[in-house]
Amino acid sequence: ANKSIHRVEKDGPMAGSAAQKSEPKQDGRLNRSVKTKAAIAAAFVEMVDEGNLAPTSEQVALRAGVGHRTVFRHFQEMESLYSAIRDEIFKLIEPILTEISTDLPLEERIKLVVRQRIRFFKRITMFRRALIARYWTSPALQELTRQDEKLMRALLLKALPECAALPIKTFEAADLLLSFESWTRLKELQRLSDAQARAVIEETVTELITRAC
Repeated sequence: ANKSIHRVEKDGPMAGSAAQKSEPKQDGRLNRSVKTKAAIAAAFVEMVDEGNLAPTSEQVALRAGVGHRTVFRHFQEMESLYSAIRDEIFKLIEPILTEISTDLPLEERIKLVVRQRIRFFKRITMFRRALIARYWTSPALQELTRQDEKLMRALLLKALPECAALPIKTFEAADLLLSFESWTRLKELQRLSDAQARAVIEETVTELITRAC
């Protein structure tokens, strides 16, 4: 029994020492991996923002300043990249999503919400186009999109707290009209100008909400 206790006491510090020596190496590898992934995501987002909706791994590697094999490996595992890509996109759109004062009249706030959404939609259009083909086969991308939709609904309720008291059908209809899909349909399929599309959304949402309030 004494030998057993002695062995545990002796092995304990040795095991701890080995773990301490390996931790910095593991932390270093993790930090490099995180930085590399962030560089790849930033390069991907930059190129899509410039109009290249399907940048190759070679192009991304050149822009990110990392090896092609590294980028290719990450591209083969795109699920692990989507969160980093979303973080990079959010850096671009965050300044648009400013708080709207609830001290303003309801109709004025509705106009501000619509115009804020339109600026947001215009900013993310290229990214949505680049990622839409991958959406249907990517659980990670589907989950991130759901999170983004929850964020937009939360911002809507913060700017227009009156919406919390609306009948559920009215609120869902207003949320639908304020969606990216509504904007792109009005623009691309119905061929409306920016001003016409904005007017359709603004006037219809205003009528829905004010009539119910």
